[in-house]
Amino acid sequence: MFRGIILITWLCFLPGTRGEIWMDTTPIKQLVKAGGSTTLACTVENLGSSQVMWFGPQMNVLFLGETPVTSDIRFSLKRPYSNSWYLVIRNVKIGDSGVYKCEVRYPVTLTKNITLQVQVAPRILPTLSSGDKQVQEGTDVNITCHATGFPEPKIMWHFIRGNTETQLDTGPQLSISNISREQTGIYRCTAYNTVTPSATHDIRMDVEYAPTITVKTPELSQKSGRSAVLECSVVGFPKPEYYWRKDDKRLVRDWNYNPQNLQQNSTTTVMNLVIKQAEPPSGFGIYYCVAENKYGEATGNVTLHEITTTTTTTASPTTTSTTTESTTSPSTDPTTGTSTSPTQSSSTKKSPPSPPLTQSTTKSPSTTTTPPITSSYKPLVTSGPPYEVNSPGDQGNSSAGVIFSCRTIIILVGTFFLFF
Repeated sequence: MFRGIILITWLCFLPGTRGEIWMDTTPIKQLVKAGGSTTLACTVENLGSSQVMWFGPQMNVLFLGETPVTSDIRFSLKRPYSNSWYLVIRNVKIGDSGVYKCEVRYPVTLTKNITLQVQVAPRILPTLSSGDKQVQEGTDVNITCHATGFPEPKIMWHFIRGNTETQLDTGPQLSISNISREQTGIYRCTAYNTVTPSATHDIRMDVEYAPTITVKTPELSQKSGRSAVLECSVVGFPKPEYYWRKDDKRLVRDWNYNPQNLQQNSTTTVMNLVIKQAEPPSGFGIYYCVAENKYGEATGNVTLHEITTTTTTTASPTTTSTTTESTTSPSTDPTTGTSTSPTQSSSTKKSPPSPPLTQSTTKSPSTTTTPPITSSYKPLVTSGPPYEVNSPGDQGNSSAGVIFSCRTIIILVGTFFLFF
């Protein structure tokens, strides 16, 4: 019995049990992504003859009871229960942000405030962000990137060169001191917040500098009348003007000279000069490859030497043929800048082998056969009994003749003493 009295007393003091209007007036914040839909809840008890009104952020009346006042069809009223007065907003826009009010004004004024925050994905502001840049090497560079969105976006910078991406810094401005040609590439700013997707903006940075020339083969040699190809490699940006020069004259394409420029990439070009027939004296010497842009000029040089061949024949006593290949090495007069032609020669002499010597054979102790002289060795004639000393290859036959002469002398001397 006592418990029943307590329960009845508690029910009497509940909101609305005595016929009074009750509303949950606790203010809240509600988030919604732009383009989505949201429902703002409002609960009213014991409304009686009073009316619920919905006001927009500009205090414009949206609904008076269940009657729509706004002409915006995106707004509607939803009542799943008798005490429910829910405001539904479809296709939410960033302009829908603000404080919405659910209000009852009679006999007392009750208000529930709902702050709607429309979340917006980041968006880059092109007019407030840097565009592509061309800067000189060694200068200081600042680039900016600004974005809008809610919550306020953060900015992250990345450097992209080829297939490599490097994270740099954060913030709307990126500063680069003493920029170099290696820093040519894409600078990407990324704006992000809690709403996807993030936004990106690419800034192309081209670092400009004077050209440089590399000559891999500074000296070449070729025979007269033959073709030759001279080569220089040029690195520079912006793209330089290329040409070849010789003897203070600029070479142009004609029947003998064919300049060719082969583009390797945006900064590197190979200069080739095709010489169809190198004829002395003008065809040989020092050729200059030249590249120039607005930041400077570079010059390289290639020397083309002439290969000459001469043959000398000596008739006596032995015929020898000598082949000599000479390389003509031009030099440059330091006072005039013109080329002269001193010669450095590398010679190779080839002599045919001497014919083989023929040895004679002694057939009899009393007979000596003297072979014909077939070498350059001269016979030596001495006094006394007649005999010849032949070439070193015939010394065996000469010894036989000497032995025979000695025997004859001994026999004559013996006979003399026998008779006298």
